[in-house]
Amino acid sequence: MSFLFTPSNKVHTGIEDLIGRFCFTQLLNPHIGKGDKLKEIPVSKRNLIVAVMLAVVIAVGILVIENWPLHTEQGSTASTNEDSLVSAAAVTAIEKVFQVNYLEGKEVWLNRICELSTPAGCEVFSAGADRMWEKYVDAKSVVTAATQAVEKVADNGSEQVWRIAITLSSPLPGSNKTQDTAYVVLVKTEGGWKFDRFLMGAEINAILAREKTPTTTVEEGKK
Repeated sequence: MSFLFTPSNKVHTGIEDLIGRFCFTQLLNPHIGKGDKLKEIPVSKRNLIVAVMLAVVIAVGILVIENWPLHTEQGSTASTNEDSLVSAAAVTAIEKVFQVNYLEGKEVWLNRICELSTPAGCEVFSAGADRMWEKYVDAKSVVTAATQAVEKVADNGSEQVWRIAITLSSPLPGSNKTQDTAYVVLVKTEGGWKFDRFLMGAEINAILAREKTPTTTVEEGKK
């Protein structure tokens, strides 16, 4: 079992496990695992709205990503400098996501994340924070993360997708893994580049499918 991702055709996703096990499922069913029957489980209006928003984001994201320009090696000095800013923002934000110390308290953890995130990104974490933090407290989790920006995989000018390698100092609750990979979206805001969300499996597959799509070369066209 991945420490933060649920594989989709061997492609890892960010939100489906970190937010998935400890947050995303809780948005739909905050009493899963507590012995309540499904038909008796209340769902708060706020959590339901967030869940619907996530579902819409995923659906729209797949359509949008299919039209995003893929990363190429060529680029101006200006774009290279911009990419450095984006990758640095991604690395810093993801390290804060996985900087967990149960003694600090939930609000300290959330504030670190939200400071580097878009409002939407902050909302996703906030919605499932109570349930996640229960897990961290129960496990007495004290975790730090080292991250590396591996490559930019898509860019539409105002948003970029980066593949990030993550190494944890110790596993998170419910997992025995300390290394994995995430695909994350960074958004350009008035305050600089901010972490927005982890891509879901279907979105990642859409990007990878485009990368694998064969192109017709001049020589092939002559055959």
